Amino acid sequence: MEILEEKSLAKQIFKTYSTNPKNWNFIISTSSIRDGFYDATVTSPQESWRLKIDSIYKPSPIISGTRLDIDTKIIERDANNNLIPFGYRKIDPPVFINIFKKLSEEQESIARKNNDYLNQELNTLLNSMEPTVPTLGTDYLYGPFLYTNKNIAGKSRYDDVVSEKLSQSIRRKIKERYPGYG
Repeated sequence: MEILEEKSLAKQIFKTYSTNPKNWNFIISTSSIRDGFYDATVTSPQESWRLKIDSIYKPSPIISGTRLDIDTKIIERDANNNLIPFGYRKIDPPVFINIFKKLSEEQESIARKNNDYLNQELNTLLNSMEPTVPTLGTDYLYGPFLYTNKNIAGKSRYDDVVSEKLSQSIRRKIKERYPGYG
């Protein structure tokens, strides 16, 4: 099992994404288990990755990850057909400016309707955009990330070994970056 960190991990995942940007999922567990870190799973039709993140609350977290050595399967997103797959989506700034203008003009009526209305509007817009491979000089939306309080790491011995190795990698990186902490 090869453990990658931050930039090399991002390059590997992006390389796979670039070959087929469709049907990706990025799921992050918001409840840390045992080690105090957060688990994430990135899946595509070709492969799955398990990530360990030191914090979901800072802009540049320490991340370690590995490609899973098991049969790939796309993780179902809570059987909610309204959720859209992860990816880069090319945006047209005037379209989004008009959406935000409309939202601010209709703020009072939207507040009465509830958040479902806003979610449906955004989902409709994002579902109409195909995930694509980004190119330099173009604006993109990146996501969505699905946050869940369920821990998506499996309960098998293999999952425990992967989780522990990734946790060790994070602890080592924290000691390197912040020697005063431990």
